Amino acid sequence: MENFRRIAAKIERHMQQLAVLGVDDAPNIFNRMMGYMPEMQSIYDAASDKQLMALSSEFPEFYRYARIVEDAFEAERKKVSRPYDDFGPLSENLICSGEALMTMAATLERGYQSFLANGQLQEPRVLQELDKWQQQWLDGLDRYKQALRAEGVETQVLATMEEVYGRFTQRIAALAHQASVVKK
Repeated sequence: MENFRRIAAKIERHMQQLAVLGVDDAPNIFNRMMGYMPEMQSIYDAASDKQLMALSSEFPEFYRYARIVEDAFEAERKKVSRPYDDFGPLSENLICSGEALMTMAATLERGYQSFLANGQLQEPRVLQELDKWQQQWLDGLDRYKQALRAEGVETQVLATMEEVYGRFTQRIAALAHQASVVKK
């Protein structure tokens, strides 16, 4: 349960940061919080109903995010067709790599947002560490794209992946730029 609480607290903090930024509509929250999907799935897979109720009670923004995710998946399930219906399956290695990249992107976003919230109170090394992680994330993203191509993934799949990870890249770059301005 302690691991579930740690994840829920992390999601709670990020939801609170988004609220401060004025991000409060479900589609934007879903988009901005996509990196938490693997962790949310791990909670859904392993937590009992009682544990989920306790987490939802203790972390109201976690509960709100969980509802947004459930509603989005239900809406997606009801669609007659989706652009990715014809995609072939990805290897387990590519799935794990993609999930790790999403989680790292969410961590970077949250880190930069925390840095910006604390501004001048942060030590310069915090920003240096975030910038180093950002470069590692970009390098990992490049390797992931190369692995997708090497596995012969369809062009349409590559375009979809590019769109999803492109959103992360843009948001992280914008936050990194804002943080570098605050540092000065």
